[in-house]
Amino acid sequence: MAKTSNLREFQEAILLRLKEATAKGGAVSTSRLGVMVGTKRVLINLHEVSEVLPLPPMQQVPLTLPWFLGVANVRGNLYNITDLAQFMGLPPTPKSSNNRIVLINSEVTTQVAVVIDSLVGLRSVEAMMLKPVAKKNKNKDMFLSQNSYEDIDKNEWFELNVEALVQDKAFIQPTIS
Repeated sequence: MAKTSNLREFQEAILLRLKEATAKGGAVSTSRLGVMVGTKRVLINLHEVSEVLPLPPMQQVPLTLPWFLGVANVRGNLYNITDLAQFMGLPPTPKSSNNRIVLINSEVTTQVAVVIDSLVGLRSVEAMMLKPVAKKNKNKDMFLSQNSYEDIDKNEWFELNVEALVQDKAFIQPTIS
């Protein structure tokens, strides 16, 4: 029971810091939300995140692509839920109690959320070393930054290009042709 309570406290602390960083608005933040998408460590700009929640019950939508998991009711609003790993060409996200949905905050589209493997926490890009990406697989990584970051533990991190993601035709229209 203590483990669940500690995890809940950790998540609540991250969400509180996320809200505080978003509230600052005009200031350019170097903090990013660190998440796991498949085997990749991914950074998401805090201004592009509305909220992070446990997986809600989802209603499947017929005749949609496998990475489109369905729609979910989040406080009276329907959100389109996408398995981000599977959409990017990685294996589907295995179901786990660590899975979360990230509600995307975008000027282009609303009511969009992506499923991630797990929440890592806030990361500062200032504390990381910027590295150019040697070779990039265009199909898998087209929504990730051209450069990567290396943290103090030598882990490689990529930034998610949310605007490119939400403007992608396949992402916004997940139906089978």
